[in-house]
Amino acid sequence: MKTFKKLFLFLLVVSVASCDVGDDEELNYGNGANIAQFPFATKTGFFLKDDAVVYDYSIPVEVVGGNGLALNSDIAVDFEVDLTNSTAIEGTNFTFVNATNSLVIPAGSTFASIPIKVYSGTLDDVNAPKLVLKLTSADAGSNAILISGNKGSVALTLQATCTSDLAGNYSNSTVRVTPVGGPYLAAIDTFSELSAGTYRTSFIGNYYIPGTPPTAGTWNALDPSGTPGYTFKEVCGRIRVEDQQLAVVYGNNVKQSDAQYAASSINDATGVITVEYSIFFTGNTVERPYRSTYTPLP
Repeated sequence: MKTFKKLFLFLLVVSVASCDVGDDEELNYGNGANIAQFPFATKTGFFLKDDAVVYDYSIPVEVVGGNGLALNSDIAVDFEVDLTNSTAIEGTNFTFVNATNSLVIPAGSTFASIPIKVYSGTLDDVNAPKLVLKLTSADAGSNAILISGNKGSVALTLQATCTSDLAGNYSNSTVRVTPVGGPYLAAIDTFSELSAGTYRTSFIGNYYIPGTPPTAGTWNALDPSGTPGYTFKEVCGRIRVEDQQLAVVYGNNVKQSDAQYAASSINDATGVITVEYSIFFTGNTVERPYRSTYTPLP
């Protein structure tokens, strides 16, 4: 297990590991129940919008609890679409590869997947359709198994993206929104493309990895073993910062609220990029929101 390091200076990192299932019984390996669940309650899938392309996408289902080992019997799991909360249209936005609305987790394994096909050309990149699935039953023969109370359903956002070309060098002016701080300036902040439409910056908030020195303002150095910056996606002119860990090695969460996402975009005329996001401190209970403005360099 990776050991999270501690940030000194003015911040305290508290890393908490949790393996509870909400209103299910707390997992206690050795005498707890076997629980069927999705690994996450919400998830966003990103698909380059193209009428000619059909994407294969898999939604994992797992079994946790018990003695921590895989069961010696197949596990038959049934699921259904939550029609009340779903906006994605089956047959238009997506189809199930298997029409039975069931899957089997094989004996000796702890997971399987629900495969779907996504028709990206039908997706609205502004009002992305949402597919909500709910586990309805699980049968492991002589092995007792329950459905998770808080991860028994998953809301999958089918997010269309567009072609993107943001890799390069920018000047960076960042402010901390509350409590007010900055500006924190970096003459060169390099966006490195990790995959199509996904990028990594050189800096995050007023933190840097030694070896990538900023220019002006009160900056704080992170552990040199960390990864500089933060990862974001361009979503057709808007900037999405997905949940991630500060510099990869710290327990501090980096998140972007819906309001911050709405305020994060690219100016088509100037190429200036504005990104809002937050870093969480003190056991991830204290939020520090930031706003970064990136101006492309020649």
